Amino acid sequence: MNANKFNAFLLVLCGSILFSCGGETNDATPVEDSDPAVVEDVVVMEDESDEPEFIIPSALQIHTIFKSSGLTYIDGVTNPPENTGNYFSKFEKLMNFGVYSADLFYCVLNDQPNQSIQYLKSIRTLADETGMSAIFNAGPIFERFESNISDVDSMLNIMLEFQENTDVLIAENNEEHSAMIIFTGAWMEGMYIGLDAARSSDNEVLRERLVEQMTILPNLVKGLELLPNRNNESDAVHAQLKSLQDYFDGIEGLKGEDEYSFNMTAMEDKHFLELYNRVKEIRNTIVKEGAQ
Repeated sequence: MNANKFNAFLLVLCGSILFSCGGETNDATPVEDSDPAVVEDVVVMEDESDEPEFIIPSALQIHTIFKSSGLTYIDGVTNPPENTGNYFSKFEKLMNFGVYSADLFYCVLNDQPNQSIQYLKSIRTLADETGMSAIFNAGPIFERFESNISDVDSMLNIMLEFQENTDVLIAENNEEHSAMIIFTGAWMEGMYIGLDAARSSDNEVLRERLVEQMTILPNLVKGLELLPNRNNESDAVHAQLKSLQDYFDGIEGLKGEDEYSFNMTAMEDKHFLELYNRVKEIRNTIVKEGAQ
């Protein structure tokens, strides 16, 4: 797939909130229709060359899915806002723009106003440093967020506007490859938070949602392969993601009749623990865990 096709896929898909779920599971806890974070439409783009399609997750959608499945707030699991100054390359900053987006939505959905403000500040800093300050210049998003800090529904609506501004800016500046990096960071952080809770939990609904979200991983692997100007940083994350995908694909008896169905009886505690350890390793690479 050439760069033009890569851009075309992301231009259409990155503005959509996509819900990846297995068709064979029937015991999922539904997301309430009244939730402002939910968008039912899934955008599919046909490719005349039969190249694979890209499915790009939204940090807000992922956390909405997990929260509806019983994921509760765990203090200290997110990437501390003070780590913002540890990221120097554009790749690191974009990846952690995604990480902090996931942390922001996690805190908003779990009624953590003070933490939410700190994560929005980190995102604004990284936006300024990666040429994306127009996201906040398009309207008084930060000021409105602060003034509505006690109203979760209002904050979620503001965050949806923030996501829309991000998508518009990316499209207008032909920075679709930046969207792939951002969403990769957001997905990794969301999976890390979810697996941290699921590895020692008997919440089967949450575990199923985590397994379903793994169907997004191959698309992120493909997207990083197609990045223009690949470098050692992006190649290292790509290799780790590919290794994670290989492990998941190799779990005996897990895959169902199609790529979106799974036999959850094949997933044992040891598999969730191994997934957590592998995701944690990748996530720590991205956030530079332990950096001073």
